[in-house]
Amino acid sequence: MNDLRFAIRQFAKTPGVTATIILSLGLGIAAIATVLCWTRRLVTQPLPGVADQDRIVAFVSNQGGGCASLPDLRDIADTRDVFAGFIATMPTPVSLTVDRHTEWTDAQIVSANYFQFLGVHPILGRVFRPEEDRQPGGNPVAVISERLWRRRFAADPGVIGRSLELNRRQFTIVGVAPGDFDGTLSPAIYDVWVPLSMIWEARNQGHNFLTQRDARGWHNLGRLQPGVSLGQAQGAIRTLNARLAAAYPNTNREIRYQVVPLSRCPWGAQVLMGPVLRLLLAVTVGVLLIVAANVANLLLARAVRREKEIAVRIAAGATRAQLLRLLLTESLLLALAGGAVGILVSVWLVDTIPLLFEASMNLRLSFTLDPTTVGLATLVAIATGLLFGLAPAVHASRTDLAEALKAGARGSSPGRIHRRLRTWLVVSEVALALVLLVGAGLCVAGLRQARRVDLGLNPDGVLMAGLQIGMNGYTPDTGLPFYRALRERAAAIPGARDAALASWFPLGLAGCKGSGVIVEGRPRPPGEELTYEYAIVSPHYFSTLQIPFVAGRDFTDADDAAATSVAIVNEAFARRFWPGTNPLGRSFRTGGKPRTVVGVVKTGKYNRLDEAPDCFFYLPYLQGVPDLDLGICVRTEGDPAGSAPALRAAVQALDPNVELRQTMTLRTYTQAVLIPQRVASSLLTLIGGVALILAAMGVYAVIASAVTERTREFGVRVALGATRTGVIALVLRQALGLVGGGLLAGTVVTLALTRLLHAFLFGVSPFDPTIFGTVALLLLLTGLLACYLPARRATQISPIEALRAE
Repeated sequence: MNDLRFAIRQFAKTPGVTATIILSLGLGIAAIATVLCWTRRLVTQPLPGVADQDRIVAFVSNQGGGCASLPDLRDIADTRDVFAGFIATMPTPVSLTVDRHTEWTDAQIVSANYFQFLGVHPILGRVFRPEEDRQPGGNPVAVISERLWRRRFAADPGVIGRSLELNRRQFTIVGVAPGDFDGTLSPAIYDVWVPLSMIWEARNQGHNFLTQRDARGWHNLGRLQPGVSLGQAQGAIRTLNARLAAAYPNTNREIRYQVVPLSRCPWGAQVLMGPVLRLLLAVTVGVLLIVAANVANLLLARAVRREKEIAVRIAAGATRAQLLRLLLTESLLLALAGGAVGILVSVWLVDTIPLLFEASMNLRLSFTLDPTTVGLATLVAIATGLLFGLAPAVHASRTDLAEALKAGARGSSPGRIHRRLRTWLVVSEVALALVLLVGAGLCVAGLRQARRVDLGLNPDGVLMAGLQIGMNGYTPDTGLPFYRALRERAAAIPGARDAALASWFPLGLAGCKGSGVIVEGRPRPPGEELTYEYAIVSPHYFSTLQIPFVAGRDFTDADDAAATSVAIVNEAFARRFWPGTNPLGRSFRTGGKPRTVVGVVKTGKYNRLDEAPDCFFYLPYLQGVPDLDLGICVRTEGDPAGSAPALRAAVQALDPNVELRQTMTLRTYTQAVLIPQRVASSLLTLIGGVALILAAMGVYAVIASAVTERTREFGVRVALGATRTGVIALVLRQALGLVGGGLLAGTVVTLALTRLLHAFLFGVSPFDPTIFGTVALLLLLTGLLACYLPARRATQISPIEALRAE
């Protein structure tokens, strides 16, 4: 306790230095606490309101976008000695009507055990009963979110038993989920849950997903039994894969499931944000090391000034252990104060990441510092305190009594070991700053280059919107005439150049449908993956998106159910199956129907900017493909967003009950794939700037201290005729040695680490000499600028005053 009181008195004597140390530490702790919070919320614990997420896994297949079928999931669940159960979910937008007011909202179709599995308890009513997911169409019940309950039902406690309309069908509200629960595809938010027996009513299609083993459209989560490791679960799944392949060769011969932890689940933010957050976590550790080096430098300088005090303590009988305890107490007190400041700052910082996402995305990205994150940040602060406090404490505890008392009479001066340690600390700061700034520069260049990647289409000037007319009672027979009329009206709105319909648009966050492909006359090697993604499109789709044709023709309105079944493939598809030959007129089978190739288009980017060229094909919307979830896209002469009211009016003129969903420009839609690069480049640039400032502070502190220590030397030099320029050059040479050493060490480390940035770079070499040279020059100029004031002060030393000081 005495050590604590003494430490507080010591800090009060030098408030400026103390405040600098605490604020520096606060900055470092805030950065790492913020990224830890983001990582826990989006990657390791991505499901707010869900208990025991460490035991949750996902069953991911090698087809169907990784999703599973219900029969397969039930077979997996039968492995009860490994898995405690599973849930199946499927997202869908629904047309929600309450008190005659209709809006689009997002819902999840879920297995009846959904809420019990997740440990989510309703705040009102009940959750689904086991029997409510068995009889198709027989259980029109729904659980709603607390948000929807408050917004549309005015938080009425009597809401249980009331009706709401989903897609013009009556559902009874049986429960209200707690406000911190958003669903199981974070960070998307859902307001309605219905049992899987109501899949047709919720999606106007999909009965096959209840029974067919090859209908792999269910997202899923499982829970491991207590004591079962992930490795054991993976072994059990491998055994099950072989058994299912043998029992169901027609549907499971090529299917392979694997078990992945929740942090690697492919149906949430984990896959999208995991790599960038792991990168940022490493970067914030680097910033914290720079902070620790800066603080250690300040404490070393302080230790020199306290040598007489330490000597007196030793003379009075203090042991080395007591001195270490005192000095480490001071360091830990500073660290805890800095940690407290950092945690307070991070309360504000954690909510800054949503600024990097498009406002049109229906995402819930609110963050709070949970006790685990606060505890981790506190441990990091304590570890940092020990890190930066140990060297000064050991140095001070080894004070030579006689030398310190003699030095105290004429002013303390640091020894060789002390100066060498401070030098190495600054060199380390500059090296770490170089690593961070080069990483930031590469990510910024990668983002700039990513914006120039050839997408295989032109997203500029295109307005798009979702339509789900099945929600309005349309059937495939009545829906196709509606879509044909809508395309004609959309193409005729003022400023429109072309219009088209499609089941899916490239480079958004929505998954694409996949289908098995059999190419006639081509033997299939064992284990070959022949499931490829496809889109259902109308005529003029390729001209609207400006996807170039390589050969053949576009679809026409003559490609209807009475005509020969046709398809358009991309170049990668044609090269794979008909290399060196003309693919036009060739055929392949998909969905149980042969298709004749009538056109070949340029291979583009479909899901990610860094994906390798892959096979993709297109089917005509009029040819017996009953899809009522087509979207509309319109190419306009001017700003596409300005055509939204006219497009909405065209829809209303056909049917006043049909509403557009998620109207946006195609450019905005395709920006979703740049989220990791945008987050990485923005935050790395910010953190790199902080590292630059901290490195400059470290160089300044060392050079300023060196100038003070060499006061007598500079006085003698001036007395002997040294010029102002010569004195400045002498100081700058020392600074150049520090910065140059840091640049050399940092270059070696950077060359070893930048290859880890490959996921964020497009067409940019991780060893780009321009970026390395620019960053090195920036650090060099910053270091010289930081030395200007100490160098100038050295030229103003009076020889008489300097000699008198000695």
